[in-house]
Amino acid sequence: MNFSVIPSDKFKKDAKRLIKKYPSLKQELAELGTKLALNPDLGTPLGNDTFKIRVAVKSKH
Repeated sequence: MNFSVIPSDKFKKDAKRLIKKYPSLKQELAELGTKLALNPDLGTPLGNDTFKIRVAVKSKH
């Protein structure tokens, strides 16, 4: 089965703002995309084939 990760426009906008504050977020999101390609059911199931995933970001402080 083929899966694709399609971020919403709101997610892209929010991520862009957060990447300025947390530069490591860009790498974390790239790694998450790789993990999801290997295991699309990663995370907490919410129903309707939707999953919640939390990303831990290293603070620059």
